[in-house]
Amino acid sequence: MAKKIRIFLIILVLIVIFLSIYLLLPDRQITIVVNQGATFFSVANQLKENHLIVSKRLFMKIVRLTNSSNKLKAGIYTFSYKGTMVTILKGLTTGSKNNIKVTVPEGNNIKQTAQIISKTIEIDKEKFIKISTLRNLEGYLMPETYFVVPGVSEEQIIDMMYNEFNKKITPAMLLRAKEMNMDFKDIVILASIIEKEAVKPNEKSIISAVFHNRLKKKIRLQSCATVLYAMGINKEKLTIKDTKFKSPYNTYLHFGLPPGPICSPGVGSINAALYPSDVRSLFFVSKGNGEHLFADDLEEHNRNKQEVSKRQVNI
Repeated sequence: MAKKIRIFLIILVLIVIFLSIYLLLPDRQITIVVNQGATFFSVANQLKENHLIVSKRLFMKIVRLTNSSNKLKAGIYTFSYKGTMVTILKGLTTGSKNNIKVTVPEGNNIKQTAQIISKTIEIDKEKFIKISTLRNLEGYLMPETYFVVPGVSEEQIIDMMYNEFNKKITPAMLLRAKEMNMDFKDIVILASIIEKEAVKPNEKSIISAVFHNRLKKKIRLQSCATVLYAMGINKEKLTIKDTKFKSPYNTYLHFGLPPGPICSPGVGSINAALYPSDVRSLFFVSKGNGEHLFADDLEEHNRNKQEVSKRQVNI
């Protein structure tokens, strides 16, 4: 009995010594980045590689036991070596206060995206534009809310946005494009035009149908948005002179799709390009309030234009 007591006391003393040394050791902080769309499994790998947790399997068990699988929040996190797995998990599901939130809306081209990002974090706009342009990423910088670490480079932001695009494009989308006998590149181009032309989300699939119908009938798309992109300006209405602006992006002059996207479309516009409405419309005209009037033939289209003109006069 006395021997057992001595062993117990020795173990107790060793525990006290270990805890004392542990508490006296300087704490170390490790920062990890959890990107949009990351999973707890990928984060567990980061935590283990940085020696913040002792076991990935045990950490994942805690995630499942606490029903936290769908609660992971993107952000920049700083964890202590002395933190427990439960503390780390709580931080990951509560959200980080260290990161910088950057929101890039749908429908912006590379130059506009650089301008938007530069309002939140310090970047070299010209460098951002140059890298994105050299990599032919117009249309492929996914509009989204991102969380970035202070001091992030232009290339890191570009990679993050391009990777997000690839995450959002599903095998089903690629299969659908194949069924339509269209390269996915052309789907992105068409989606970018839809993004700029549509104001109301419920009209995107109808506007998509108009462009699909015109492509099938070999009618010029005559999209004002493509001309404005070519001219590098933004205004409400085109003049007749504008429609003659020489550029491969001018769909008033050239048949088919332009050479590339004119902005970064959101997933809604990409889906609209893949799934146009089952209508025969070939024309649309803006009512001035974000909505459009659609027509199956030129005669109906001219009537719609007259109606819109009357409304604008009466306002």
